[in-house]
Amino acid sequence: MNPFALSATLKAAIKRHWPSLLALALLVYFAVQAVRGERGIPAWFALREELARAQAELAALKAERERLEARKTALSPERIEPDLLEEELRKLGYVGEREAVVLFSGEGRE
Repeated sequence: MNPFALSATLKAAIKRHWPSLLALALLVYFAVQAVRGERGIPAWFALREELARAQAELAALKAERERLEARKTALSPERIEPDLLEEELRKLGYVGEREAVVLFSGEGRE
């Protein structure tokens, strides 16, 4: 007797229930992929965490950009602030700590 041979009743049961067995096999396959697959539930949670980190970094970069744009506006020739200009000159080394900075506005010149 062949150990791999199926009995007649088992063959009949498989023939009768093959759609259900196929559906069960597909269900098991998709359940395993949902847990262990590269696009499964754990990967989805990891992507959510990565998205949250990227959004936090984007918010920080936007705040930095706003700060730099405000500084650029303050240093523009149309709206120069004398204190900020003096600070920049000292930072760049053009003016020493004890040196005075005199700014002429151009008004009153003829």
